[in-house]
Amino acid sequence: MREILDLVRYVAVFYLLEQMVFNLLPGKIYEKYVRFYLGLLLVLLLLQPMFRIFRLTEQMDTGALMHELRQEVEELR
Repeated sequence: MREILDLVRYVAVFYLLEQMVFNLLPGKIYEKYVRFYLGLLLVLLLLQPMFRIFRLTEQMDTGALMHELRQEVEELR
């Protein structure tokens, strides 16, 4: 229950910051780009609890480390 409440708070704060960014834009030219990137950030914010539940962050970190080590071994050969 605590995580759901935290998620709602994060989304509410994100929405307020999003509106502030839109009000600070110099013109409508950049609005679609800013909306796109803020949408990506919102998706990551909403996926974060699933990452914690399934421990995907730890698995991704381990996979990235293994990939880097393999690249270093290839370079040393």
